[in-house]
Amino acid sequence: YSRYEVEKKRLFFFRKLVWVNRKYLLTILHHMYTVGLDVDKLVFTVKILLYAGNSWLSSPLVFIALGTIYLYLTRQSAGNFFCFSTMAKAATKNTYNKREQLLIPYGELLIPYGNSAELPKISEHVPIHNSNLNDEELGYFLAGLIEGDGWFDKKELHIMFSENDSSLAYLIKKRIGHGNIYKIKDKKAVRYICKNKEGLSIILSLINGKFVSNYKYEQLIKHNYSEDFNINILPPLMSLSLDNYWLAGFTQADGCFHISVVKSKTHKAGHSIRLEFSLKQNDVIPLRLLYNELEMGNISQYHTGEWCYKSTGYKTAAHLINYFDKYNIFAGKYVDYIKFRKVYIMITEGKHLEEKGIKKIKSISSKGSSETSTQEI
Repeated sequence: YSRYEVEKKRLFFFRKLVWVNRKYLLTILHHMYTVGLDVDKLVFTVKILLYAGNSWLSSPLVFIALGTIYLYLTRQSAGNFFCFSTMAKAATKNTYNKREQLLIPYGELLIPYGNSAELPKISEHVPIHNSNLNDEELGYFLAGLIEGDGWFDKKELHIMFSENDSSLAYLIKKRIGHGNIYKIKDKKAVRYICKNKEGLSIILSLINGKFVSNYKYEQLIKHNYSEDFNINILPPLMSLSLDNYWLAGFTQADGCFHISVVKSKTHKAGHSIRLEFSLKQNDVIPLRLLYNELEMGNISQYHTGEWCYKSTGYKTAAHLINYFDKYNIFAGKYVDYIKFRKVYIMITEGKHLEEKGIKKIKSISSKGSSETSTQEI
């Protein structure tokens, strides 16, 4: 495949689709991973995927200097995806960006960026923000929030909030009617703590049966909440729905909406626009459940053990906007979402292909950062 010579450009992601004929589709992807402190040391991954009818062919690619990458195929009933693992053995002593078990759904890979005419349109009018959730809605939101950045100790609940989201902490305190909020010293964060038995009983009644993963459920079992509060603690759902507030609460804790403007010689306006949605979490189960629901984006694990769901696809952005327009988030995170939403509308109108539009998008993206989550505090 020497005819497809890859130009070595720092932090550049190149995708090209070539139709061989009506029966075969050749997909060429080029991804460069930054390794270590020297950003010029990169792992180049070129995956050649040949589609013929219902068969997918793949083979290992060997890079002597920077390790071996194996590509293999797995099948799932709820959408197929490619899964490969990387174990980069770099010459440098400083290898910080090693990632394992990166899951990439081919459904999104086969859709080229920049075709704004085919993107779903959304209304310019932002739906009315709903801050008065009923008990069912609040229960799912709290369950997602706690699974994102909360934990149960013996007869007490802690939930972390970034400083920009502190107004939400006070809103929850008011709604529960119990608990206290503390500023965390030397951190841009606050903590809501509820030790009151009546307050904890209210919270348990709201969230019971709404967790999607085992981790927080096991904390409740470990600390005997069932006996102490005379309640049957229901097991986790082990599934995720986009028809309730759980993902909104989880995103409130661990989610980031990021608008990236990257210089590009292949784009008419000299820049490419990426709408990145990411969730970082030590527990991979909620991220896998989200991936199974969306069937778009990817999941990776960092050398620290932390997992990350990430998507930069416009198609994924459209799905997320449809969700968050109905199940809203709050405070500073909501502002980040509105910026994300506004830029998506500009992309559907083709303004990201114009110099004037690029300047406007830069202005929107520079007004505050959406990259802070309580995982990083």
